[in-house]
Amino acid sequence: MALQGNEAVFSATRLLRLAEDVESDAVAISYAAMFLRMLPGRVGSILSTVREEDIPAALDAALSLKVRAHMVGGMAMERDCRTLEENLRSGNYEAAARSAGEVAKDCLPLTRALEQFLQGWQDLEDSKSKQP
Repeated sequence: MALQGNEAVFSATRLLRLAEDVESDAVAISYAAMFLRMLPGRVGSILSTVREEDIPAALDAALSLKVRAHMVGGMAMERDCRTLEENLRSGNYEAAARSAGEVAKDCLPLTRALEQFLQGWQDLEDSKSKQP
């Protein structure tokens, strides 16, 4: 069974690479699960700091989410965080507010894609462990 994701939203390649780099599927799965648990709070932080025009905090939140999204394969979220970062650095707060909204819109599709992938990965691992 090939494990793939919706490339526009999610790329399984990065998460599989993480598992390879740390030599543990369990660590990669745990990291992705933690990412999903923390995602709403991270997006909320971006939305509130952008709304308050707290540029240092908004940049910190955007950079943090961009890096973590990259590690789990959140392609659209990473791209939108990068755009948000550029808008914040250039001082274009209207564009930053739009970009923050795009990051928020990415949340549900990424969550669905990542949960589906993780379930398939877990099912694959379970079937391997049942084989003699």
